[in-house]
Amino acid sequence: MPIRVAIVDDHEIVRVGLASLLEDEEGIAVVAVAGSAAEARAAARREQPDVLILDVRLPDGNAIDIVPELRADSPATRILVLTSYSGEDTVAKAVAAGVDGFVSKTTDAETLTRTIYELAEGRDVLRAQVSAALIRYLQRQPVKQPPILREQLTARESQIAGFVAEGLSNREIAERVAISEKTVKNHVSSILSKMHARRRAEIIRYFLSLGDAREAP
Repeated sequence: MPIRVAIVDDHEIVRVGLASLLEDEEGIAVVAVAGSAAEARAAARREQPDVLILDVRLPDGNAIDIVPELRADSPATRILVLTSYSGEDTVAKAVAAGVDGFVSKTTDAETLTRTIYELAEGRDVLRAQVSAALIRYLQRQPVKQPPILREQLTARESQIAGFVAEGLSNREIAERVAISEKTVKNHVSSILSKMHARRRAEIIRYFLSLGDAREAP
């Protein structure tokens, strides 16, 4: 079965160009194109694509704002943000909303198709793409400990969850707290289970999604 891809961009030339590029790629089928947030939601509901390529700027609103709705309309769809904006705030808001990856409008065709394949295979591409930006964002705007971490996680799990939110790998966390990498992996698995999450990127999203709940300085 080919990877079913939907493309959302307000510029027709971009939509047509991406569709033409991806249709030439073996193993990918473009099942929908859309030019607005409303059309994006309709396409997601109708087609249930494997991957949805989503431009940040749409004529009827910021695409990041509709990511939760797209998630509700098509839960299995992986959302790949297509953007020329790489500011930390934009990245953080997109991650908090629940996107699965980013690709720049200036990227090459090989990188785009590889990212689509990786997302369709269920790989977590987000951490490698945005961890540095997330770390800077978190350092600039410290968040209070989410309630779930206080109520359900052990002290060690809470500590490790914080390191995951900073973008540290299991090996880096193990070195930081002087335990084995295998033990860190076990803790991360326990954290994800308690949060009813599947990927460590969701821990990062949980921290960033607090938004207005940040501690006052």
